[in-house]
Amino acid sequence: MRNPIPYYENVEFALADSTTDYDLDVNESDFLTDFGPTNVVGSYPSWVEIRTDQTITVKLNLATNDSITITSTDSPMTINGTEIINMFLTNSSGSVANVKLRFQQSPNLL
Repeated sequence: MRNPIPYYENVEFALADSTTDYDLDVNESDFLTDFGPTNVVGSYPSWVEIRTDQTITVKLNLATNDSITITSTDSPMTINGTEIINMFLTNSSGSVANVKLRFQQSPNLL
């Protein structure tokens, strides 16, 4: 059994209403500061916990991928086992969505 990697990243921001395909990599400078082939971890995260106080949709890696709808009652939602190189978020809830994302390596892969 491998030792757990002690790194995680936390990204928090307010996602304005009527935002479509908010590109996390472009808009949040603290995303992938530890993860990725050229960073300290050396691989991309494969686990994310998503918290939100409004209904949002999330697409993993490509803006053309299928949307995952997350409501405040689904929060926190965990996505596990998919390498995450980027995320695209959409908010059409009618209110600002407060979003919190915590990335790490999948506990199932350690």
